[in-house]
This record gives sequence, structure tokens and C-alpha cells, in this order.
Amino acid sequence: MVSALAFLAGCTSGQGGQAQPVSTPQDAPASSEITASPQGLHGLKACAVLDKALQGRDFPPGEADNVGSANGCSASKFGSATSLNLDDRQGIDDLDADPAKAHDGKINGRPIRQVREIDGDEATCLVLLEVTAKVRAMVSVTLGTQGSTEQACSDAFSIAQAVEPQLPAR
Repeated sequence: MVSALAFLAGCTSGQGGQAQPVSTPQDAPASSEITASPQGLHGLKACAVLDKALQGRDFPPGEADNVGSANGCSASKFGSATSLNLDDRQGIDDLDADPAKAHDGKINGRPIRQVREIDGDEATCLVLLEVTAKVRAMVSVTLGTQGSTEQACSDAFSIAQAVEPQLPAR
């Protein structure tokens, strides 16, 4: 299963067009002053970024994984798994997703794509953040049997808001 990308773009399946936040807190602060290198990620390490984004959410420190990219990290707690993949080879448009479950939006002016119910699994959500046309950060959230797709997307968007200012400026 694809790791869950965490951002809170909470579109209902009946909505089309732009992703609409569900109970979204204030927009994330402006992007960091890091400028993108030709590779786009400027040496960022997924676990350092994810751990900072998950502060105060009762997750243990992330563990490196390479399920979604060579620079991935995941953290789990009872009922919730979250991962971040920093991919310097694919952009947000490179993810093959059901158009009915994919919605575009923005976090702090940065293009994002939310994908609900990855691989048909309920209570899953991805948020992809554009770094460059061929570089992305992907937050994934998978909730247990007590979770819903709406909650997974809310959690994913919220985590993506905390990831966004850590990414290189566009």
C-alpha cells in the first residue's frame, strides 16, 4: 500500500475542482528561505522534516523507509500511520490517480494535489506538495478501522501545512 501523505484538503467525493480545507487552521507560514538546488530538495532528510511536522501529535520519531522514494520516513501510533516521501524524480502530476479522487489546491501558494482512498482503501489520503515540476513531497495518512477518509485527509492536510515551510522555496 502506498504510504499515506498527510494534508488536510478534505474534499468530499461530491466536490470537483479545487481542494477545499476541512476545519483548516490558519495557512502555514511562508516557505523557508532555502532555495531549490538543481535536484530540488537541497539535502533535506525526510525524517527530520516529518519529525518536526509531527511535533505535539504524540507520534514516535520517524523511521527511514524507501517505500515511496529513496528519501522516505514513516511514523505510526495506535490507529494512525503517517509517512513523508521526498522524491527528486517525480512531480505532483506524475502520480497516476483516479481523477474522481484527486483534487488540486494550494498551501501557502504552493500547488498541491490531494488524493483520497489510494488503491481503493478507505481512511487513506495523500497530499503531494510541488517543489519543482519534477520534485515533490508526499504526505500520506492511513487511519485504522475507526477512521474515515475525511479524517485521513484532514490529518494529511494539517501535516502537509507543517511540512510546507520546511521545503525549498519555489
